Amino acid sequence: MKVLFQIRPDFENNVAGDSIQLLNTKKCLEQLGVDVDINVDTNAYLETYDVVHIFNTTRIAETYNFVLNALQQHKSIALSTIYWDMSEYYNNTGSPKSKLEIWNRAYPLRKYAMDKADILLPNSMAEMQLIKEQYGVNTPYEIVPNGADAAFAKADASDFVNAHAVYNFVLCVGRLSPRKNQLALIKAMRDIDIPLVLIGSVSDGGYAQKCLSAGNKVYYMPFMPQQKLASAYAAAKVHAQPSFFETPGLASLEAAMAGCNIVITDRGGTNEYFNDMAWYCNPNDINSIKAALLDALSTPKSNRLSEHVLSHFTWDKAAQKTLEAYNKILK
Repeated sequence: MKVLFQIRPDFENNVAGDSIQLLNTKKCLEQLGVDVDINVDTNAYLETYDVVHIFNTTRIAETYNFVLNALQQHKSIALSTIYWDMSEYYNNTGSPKSKLEIWNRAYPLRKYAMDKADILLPNSMAEMQLIKEQYGVNTPYEIVPNGADAAFAKADASDFVNAHAVYNFVLCVGRLSPRKNQLALIKAMRDIDIPLVLIGSVSDGGYAQKCLSAGNKVYYMPFMPQQKLASAYAAAKVHAQPSFFETPGLASLEAAMAGCNIVITDRGGTNEYFNDMAWYCNPNDINSIKAALLDALSTPKSNRLSEHVLSHFTWDKAAQKTLEAYNKILK
């Protein structure tokens, strides 16, 4: 089987969850014997491919054009939706009104892409239910949960502790951006005498500056390779991700596998992944974030969630589900 992956052109320079999902799915599908190429050209020649697998409907412009091109060349389309409604985020973060207007204007493009795909591959049932409610689609679907590399289960804290002399802290891994809501996390920790370590690239310089000047024990480190990041997870007591939504938050899956207690947003498909083994918070409510942090910090770390993630949410399992979806539409 030969499959073409298509995604936004900046997926390597502007690394986000869709980038990580694509690259890990490619790696594990290839281990299953699938031939996978990546092409970001909206006019790509598709003759040699059995399936065109397109990623991301939240950022829809390129996805819509990928779908048009695949339809014109009569190719089967698998669509990893990676979708959540951005309206609440725009309405509650003081975003310019134009952003919400642009989001709403793109509705017909999303609906068209979802209707015309042969199969949708959402990351959770909550995501699929939201798509059905908002777009009224009847497209077949296969839930393909996101994953984490099993290597995170073997993470060792010593490298990070030796390099930075900090241990049992609160960690937040992710791009510094309003959607990830680090500023609210910092405000929630003002009365908690524990360091907060932020790791990730900066997608909004002004927002990052606000974050770094808003707390006393806030330490920022840029994006780091997986081995160092795994050590950071192992050294932390809690990983916190009070985002405006997550589907479900790849960093939280990695942190859970490494043994962290998890504080995470109640928006998105998070509950399907972490069940009763995480502390959920309302991203609009600093007191809710603080309460979840205090509960997680006061609870000893255990292997229960780590074992759950390792058993159910690895990239190997995601690739197997993806291959099942391909086989369904090629019958």
